[in-house]
Amino acid sequence: MTRIINVRGHPEWIDQATDFFSTRWGIDKSLYEYSINASLSTKYPVPQWYLMLRDDKIIGGCGLIDNDFMIRTDFCPWLRGLYIEPAERGQHLGEQLLEHSRVEAAKLGFKKVYLNTDHVGYYEKYNWRYIGDFAHTSGVDTRVYEADAVYGLEEMSAVFDIRANTYDSHMIDDLGLDEFYEAIAVCIDTPINHLLDLGCGTGLELERLFAKFPDMEVTGIDMSGEMLNRLKGKFPDKKLRLICGSYFDVGFDGVYDCVLSTYSLHHFSEESKLALYKKIHAAVKPGSVFIFGDYTVATLERQQELLLINDVKRREQGIEDGAFYHFDTPFTAETEIQLMKSAGFVSADIIKQWDNTSIIIARK
Repeated sequence: MTRIINVRGHPEWIDQATDFFSTRWGIDKSLYEYSINASLSTKYPVPQWYLMLRDDKIIGGCGLIDNDFMIRTDFCPWLRGLYIEPAERGQHLGEQLLEHSRVEAAKLGFKKVYLNTDHVGYYEKYNWRYIGDFAHTSGVDTRVYEADAVYGLEEMSAVFDIRANTYDSHMIDDLGLDEFYEAIAVCIDTPINHLLDLGCGTGLELERLFAKFPDMEVTGIDMSGEMLNRLKGKFPDKKLRLICGSYFDVGFDGVYDCVLSTYSLHHFSEESKLALYKKIHAAVKPGSVFIFGDYTVATLERQQELLLINDVKRREQGIEDGAFYHFDTPFTAETEIQLMKSAGFVSADIIKQWDNTSIIIARK
């Protein structure tokens, strides 16, 4: 199990932290030594330095500092030194540190976090926004990103209401998910009269399906009223029945040719998913399918780790059981398949898979 510590609260790690950041970034040890030592006693919010540990071995880390050699001194704090050991990459550990830095920034009283980098495409995946090229003390302009500080878990519908106007551009332009939505459309090769879309959002998954089946009727369920308004505005001439609510609570009245869910189910427990998959199984016609397209993780260890983090965050905020708050807890594809079969589907198969996303078709 990994854990993240603040060196300020664990001064016994000062020397190891200094060596870690200095050697990994090839920067004079004295610079890190000064900043990390300053973090122990400063009366100001930053600097702060964080280590990611596994079995008391450093596998990554980052810092929050007042300025990362940038001319823009009005930006603060800056994420500095983000690094994951090469052997540990591919497990979303960098994502964890990025999220941790935003949560810590909120605790320290900041509204945003900044970083400079020459990378293009990485930080965009994790809700960091490119805001321009700015002057660096080296004399060369560098790309600068910002992200909002995170004030604990947010209520689910509020999260997506706020993001409704930018959701499509984030999914398509920032995350490059055209290929995913094309693959979803390819999965459905027989005519659909009535589709049930769970967590339909703004309807990105429906655009190609309406091109194939223009007379298709869609029942869409989503917690975000603003997302549903965007969906309604996209397809004013289509047969849409939109329900603002939780698909755990809303009854699936009717029998459907297909049930579809894309990028919506990665927030819930195994128990709640199994109950939902049983509802889905009852709602599709014999021989019909449930198509799952969503985030997945590579290992059970990572799955359990995310569930544990979510539990801790909910306890810290005093969130009652059953309340819908936003935190990603994707499962392995194998766990999803097991749940679908336990719900009564005769088969469930991975149709296409990327690093952190799977498309699974379950057949009744």
